[in-house]
Amino acid sequence: MIRRLAQALLAPLVAAAITFAPAPASAAPNDEEVEALVQTVLEASYKEGNYKEALDTLNLAKQACAKKSACSPKVRAKLYVALGTVLAGGMKKSSDAKAAFATAIKEDPTVALFPDFTSPEIQKAWNEARNAGSPSGGNQETKEAKAASGGSKKTKVTYEGQAPGRGWRTGEGSFYYEQAIKAEKQSEWLDCAAYGRASYEAEERTSTLFLVASCEARAGLWVEAVSDYEATAEAAQRKNIRQMAAQAQRRAEELRAKIPKIVVQKPAGATDVKVRLNGVELEEDQLGSEIPVNPGERTVIATGKVNGAEQSFEQSVNVGEGETATVEIKLRPKGKAIDRALVQCMQNAQTQDEFDECIAKNRKLPLNLKFGLEFSAYHDSDKVDVVSPTLFFNVENPTSGWGFGGSFLVDVVTAASTDIVATASPRWTEQRYVPALGGHKKFGDVDLNLHAAMSIEPDYLATSVGTTVALDLRQKTVTPSLSYDFSYDIAGRSGTSYEVFSRRIQRHALDLASSFVLDKNSVLTTNFSLVIESGDSSKPYRYIPTFAPDIAPRVLPGQSLATVNFYRNPERILEQLPLSRQRFALAGRYARRFSASTLRMEERLYADSWGLKATTTDLRYLYDVGKNVRIWPHFRFHAQTGTAFWQLAYVAEKTPTGLQVPALRTGDRELGPLLGVTGGLGTRIAFGENKNWGLIASGDVIYTRFLNTLFILQRFGYFGALTLEVDVE
Repeated sequence: MIRRLAQALLAPLVAAAITFAPAPASAAPNDEEVEALVQTVLEASYKEGNYKEALDTLNLAKQACAKKSACSPKVRAKLYVALGTVLAGGMKKSSDAKAAFATAIKEDPTVALFPDFTSPEIQKAWNEARNAGSPSGGNQETKEAKAASGGSKKTKVTYEGQAPGRGWRTGEGSFYYEQAIKAEKQSEWLDCAAYGRASYEAEERTSTLFLVASCEARAGLWVEAVSDYEATAEAAQRKNIRQMAAQAQRRAEELRAKIPKIVVQKPAGATDVKVRLNGVELEEDQLGSEIPVNPGERTVIATGKVNGAEQSFEQSVNVGEGETATVEIKLRPKGKAIDRALVQCMQNAQTQDEFDECIAKNRKLPLNLKFGLEFSAYHDSDKVDVVSPTLFFNVENPTSGWGFGGSFLVDVVTAASTDIVATASPRWTEQRYVPALGGHKKFGDVDLNLHAAMSIEPDYLATSVGTTVALDLRQKTVTPSLSYDFSYDIAGRSGTSYEVFSRRIQRHALDLASSFVLDKNSVLTTNFSLVIESGDSSKPYRYIPTFAPDIAPRVLPGQSLATVNFYRNPERILEQLPLSRQRFALAGRYARRFSASTLRMEERLYADSWGLKATTTDLRYLYDVGKNVRIWPHFRFHAQTGTAFWQLAYVAEKTPTGLQVPALRTGDRELGPLLGVTGGLGTRIAFGENKNWGLIASGDVIYTRFLNTLFILQRFGYFGALTLEVDVE
């Protein structure tokens, strides 16, 4: 027992639990250990015939769930199903097994038997526990419906030899029909369907079957209702009851359009695969195809062998009207060993608190690690090239609600743009280094995030720190957040000490955001941003051509470098920007998941105190090509006005007191009016034994039209990125 308990109690969560489990708030502290213990007991003690040992170990697990908050209802239900399995299948105590099964169903109405540990005795006790007192036992659909609803709170009535009612041939048929009508009037839809089914089995009447289908539909048994509506239509057609046939067929078609579906993807590289959906084994040809199901929570359990080793998988999905959910089976080993000190601690525990403390002290942290490498490159028609390798990682503890991560980016920039040539500067190359770190911790429904980053260039040093506080509301369907970031930058000149020349720039950034889960497939995110900047951000290398008052009106957009140099004033005037700036942005993102694709739309409106206004629209449509490949087209449109002080040709006039130039001036065409269009394509390929490796490739063509600038009127840019990422659980 000690060996098997040691193998089970602190086993990490199986991959399905890590990847697809509900949010951490819905998990309980001892779920992981108890769930692993149950599986190990069945596979070891029970399979080897050590039923007493198995029962003792499961009773020990009950201690771990003694406090309601220690285990979730789903895990307690599995524990009692395991107890019932041992009692019925091993110790032949059917009455005790029925009691255990009944407790399991009460804890979680959707719980099912363990597929690999089911025998006629176990199935019999299970059926009796689920359907105790239901008329005529009910059919399989009604049994599942009763379990899904937790069963009726009323005591079922049974036929006891009453005489048939008027127009009926059998007393049983008329009796159960009357009970079905009573249940219908009381909105007891499951009882109505069960009594109606019992009546139909005793005496086949088309009107009774129509009643059964109607009650099934209102009880959420849509699959069964469609089948019974169609059977009603066929029977009514044969009997020439045309109105009922037409009505039943119409209802069947309306309901069929609402039925949700589940697609179960078979694992690659596995043998002897068995898959069960809510306890019903799926045929080979059903895997990968759409399976109609009733709305609500459905559980997929799979077993199989990978390289000869037994592995398993379990996932629950919740599907609603018209939805299609895809479950990708990822088999994982069933158990791992732990320290014997934990077992000794539990055996020596004298109180429940001491018992819980043993588990808490020895619990291993389930960690998810994601890391990768990205290589991106940019080239444009203005002779600017950028190469950017990036390393990144993230560590997440989903059950404890904390995580941290970081990245390190290097930019290698080479430029010989028109602006550089215009100032008689040679082509140059420089590097930028960008380290970043961040982490978060959840405190109940509050998530606190801290982050920091730097950007290091030969002539510019940027630092920033910030925090974000997010709050989960309305069962995590609404998540507002507040972010604050502080940046402190030092701008200088390359090759010159900051002590000799430097400018200090400070920024305060405030972001108010909220995400809304609109339904099971749609998420809307909105945010408002405010950035307050102070300091001189003028470029110490950027010189602005100026013109005499009589020449400036004749300067045209896109005028060549030679023409500008011919007409410009001989003086070289440095750029001068305002010493403060306030930026405002309002943005929204909408994402909707379809059966095999996702649509993501973003819109951002921007304005600042310099007079610049902009709008940006971004669209992506991600489409799943099979279970391992995803592709997406990308479109982006950007339009902006120029700043209030933007001019195509700045006027400089010689006066007796010297050269008079505009107080504010810039040659940065990104501050002028422009239009930008981006189009591209991306793909992600999942590979590896567990599909936890991902290769992402994307490319974009960026066209920018400058509406009122010197030298160039358009620019073509080309951006590509290749990312390799790995998820380790």
